[in-house]
Amino acid sequence: MIKGWAGKRLRIDLSLQKAWSEDIPLRDLHQWLGGRGLNASFFSQHFQSPVSPSSPENPVAFAAGPLTGTLAPCSGWASIASFSPLSDPSGYGFTRMPGHFGASLKGAGFDQCILQGKADRPVYLWIDDGEVKFEEAGHLWRKETTETTVAIQEEKGDRGIEVLCIGPAGERQLPFANIIHRLSWTGDHLGLGYLFGVKQLKAIAIRGNKPVTLHDPRRFLNLCLTLKDRIQKDPKIRKLKEEGVFSLLDQEGRMRMNNGNGWLPSGSEKQWATSMRTYLSGQEGCFSCPVNCGRNIQYQESYFGGISLEKAWHLGPQIGVYNGEWTLKLHHLCQTQGLDPFLTSSLLARIMEGVENGPFSEEDLRQTDGIEDQGEKAFVILHRIINGSRREFHLSAPPVSENEDLDVLADIISFCMIVVNRLNLMTVSNIIDLIYAATAYSLSKEDLRDTVWNILHMESRLPNKGPYLSDESSLPHLGEGQISEILKKEERSNESIVHRAAS
Repeated sequence: MIKGWAGKRLRIDLSLQKAWSEDIPLRDLHQWLGGRGLNASFFSQHFQSPVSPSSPENPVAFAAGPLTGTLAPCSGWASIASFSPLSDPSGYGFTRMPGHFGASLKGAGFDQCILQGKADRPVYLWIDDGEVKFEEAGHLWRKETTETTVAIQEEKGDRGIEVLCIGPAGERQLPFANIIHRLSWTGDHLGLGYLFGVKQLKAIAIRGNKPVTLHDPRRFLNLCLTLKDRIQKDPKIRKLKEEGVFSLLDQEGRMRMNNGNGWLPSGSEKQWATSMRTYLSGQEGCFSCPVNCGRNIQYQESYFGGISLEKAWHLGPQIGVYNGEWTLKLHHLCQTQGLDPFLTSSLLARIMEGVENGPFSEEDLRQTDGIEDQGEKAFVILHRIINGSRREFHLSAPPVSENEDLDVLADIISFCMIVVNRLNLMTVSNIIDLIYAATAYSLSKEDLRDTVWNILHMESRLPNKGPYLSDESSLPHLGEGQISEILKKEERSNESIVHRAAS
């Protein structure tokens, strides 16, 4: 019996309205572990050439990791892949999404879900402990994401089910449309809202209550409790718990760069940062997260889903908006309409800087020039984009991570990127110990490093890879990269401990 993993892949054909499960061979689970590795392997095996993002054959793949759905701290992320509309020509792309969807997928009995086909009318998927139903969604079409989520939960009589849905932007097939999960979490930089829209898929609702079977439950629990204690005692985590990801702002309101080597210039926007903090109200966290770094927003006597630091920044100072209220309005509009906040920010910046006209005529642009407040101007422009007829835009490529191998490591296990990559609170040894206690699969540090290396090289050979992926020639050689450096550091630390013990 497979432990840790479910060992199953859910296949769904929207055209035929059929669903079935497939066994995932244990050797594949050992080779790729989960998440990004499983998705890249599926595309590598089934697609020798890319397909159009609008084609019914274009799959949207969701995958969990071997620790998803367990008590492993910070293991609530899910990996998503498809041929994206954001690259020309279309190419393979991937993203990751925080929240609770991955745990529900695992609880329904699957490590991976592959969506293909196109419905002949608006539908939503209802996955209930492994049973799949195709539900009518005509009454949900044109509804915003909050209305859609609540309506589906009320239809099923369970406000605890997980819902991924698109808003009007995805229905209109804007390429930078997104899916929204739990009213706040998103899978960015892939065009997921567009991909759902062309398939006439309004939402996926899922409930999974099956427990994950573990190889050594007692050892696994002890490892989880030890890691949770270490994470909660870390000074940076304590600050994250108090202020959410806004604790990554310095006293002058500047945002730390992802690689932690400096600060993005912001013109000393302390007032913007202070203003944003006043609207934070309540915490939210991913599945099995001891940190709960998400923050809900209270604005004008109403509450809406959490806002992350990166999203706030991109809809604020990044586009010249220094009024916290307008940042919140822009963020809320992206949430309810189902828009990627990062790509929306990029497009707004191009239009406001005069690089691109978007859906505007010269006369329209002259009228917006009369709006002095940058936040109000951005809001007017975004409304015009949503309601306009234009579907093609110049969108920026996602930022390239300087620690891509650490990103892959977190992604195949479905761990939080902040904990693994930014704060380095989860060691390679911790991950190996957890995998063994959960699955009985014994890995060495070098095995795990090689798995990451093999996934990166497999992705680099995928057809028409998108801007997310490096050429094979630019990837680190085996034995190079951040993971190798971490392994060397851990080895030196262990040698030091042994030396002190011997003394």
